[in-house]
Amino acid sequence: MGAAVAVLLSLWLALAAAPATAQGVFVVDGIRVDATAADANAAREVALAAGTREAYRKLLEQIVPREYHTRLPDPRAPDLTGMVFSLQVENERTSLTRYLANLTVNFRRDAIRALLQRSQVPFAETASRPVLIVPVYNAAGATLLWDDPNPWRQAWTFARDRNSLSPMVLANGDLTDVGLISAAQAAGGDRSRLSAIAQRYGVEDVLVAQANLRFEIGSRIPSIDIVLRRFGPSGEGTTVEAYRGGDAEPVQALLTRAVESIVTGIEERWKREHLLAFGNEAVLSANVPLATLGDWIGIRQRLERAPEIKAVELAEISTTSAQVLLRYFGAAGSLVTALAQRGLVLSESGGYWTLSLRPGAPDFN
Repeated sequence: MGAAVAVLLSLWLALAAAPATAQGVFVVDGIRVDATAADANAAREVALAAGTREAYRKLLEQIVPREYHTRLPDPRAPDLTGMVFSLQVENERTSLTRYLANLTVNFRRDAIRALLQRSQVPFAETASRPVLIVPVYNAAGATLLWDDPNPWRQAWTFARDRNSLSPMVLANGDLTDVGLISAAQAAGGDRSRLSAIAQRYGVEDVLVAQANLRFEIGSRIPSIDIVLRRFGPSGEGTTVEAYRGGDAEPVQALLTRAVESIVTGIEERWKREHLLAFGNEAVLSANVPLATLGDWIGIRQRLERAPEIKAVELAEISTTSAQVLLRYFGAAGSLVTALAQRGLVLSESGGYWTLSLRPGAPDFN
């Protein structure tokens, strides 16, 4: 056996023996706790217990489709504590009887999986690639993007910093953004400009959300017509939606309601399309072309983080390629989509599968 192949095999064994990195999906941050009790220590215990349960609820609502939320299990406090991998506490403040802090809770994936499977509650774990939101607003004859105020852009702050399987990024709207793309270029779908601003934020997919405000003649009730155009390697398409204001509903409230409906709709569709099918296991053999040792390491790390993958087994390896067996849940088509979210291309031709790193795929953390 050549020295290069021996090195590859030794690295394979090291990676196989190492524990899998905790899934980002199972980390819930932004939990603010505030509790009062007989003394500061008692208040801290109450706050941490309540914060952990709030994080647990947020996690399950993130990965379980909304129609199953009434069936979410409610574990006892000791069982819930056992599902926590780590707890990070920041900005602690105490008085004689009060405790305040911010929590980040990292849950054990296997424990959460087992609980939901026992409860027969379907769930998804695959996160989509982040999408950059570019909100164009047409009102009173003006087309706004980076202008201040832009009430449509303000409404999209709802999508920012959410714990979601469909993460969205909202541009800062600073001078750099102003120089990268204008409202007219965004509305016109200028791909070079959209690519430029996407690159700035480290994403590949862009959603141009264009809202047109109008008022009904006579009643002056506001309505908005919305065109959502997606650009990027995850797929391109256009969706049209419309929302009518309620009696005496302010325009800003209507815009916010529309964004909440759009965002939750995207999240729910994604979850339903990527439910894990634990009862449907299959095996797929794929050839992995290797140009460098780093290619394999990068591909292996991405595979380890794919929830649809149960196990990765090495059949053969050389300095130019590897043959792997992928044991996975669900259908092959779903696996192709899930791996694409991690910058991997799984393709089939003539009955043979090939797995490779997509050119230009961003670094995967």
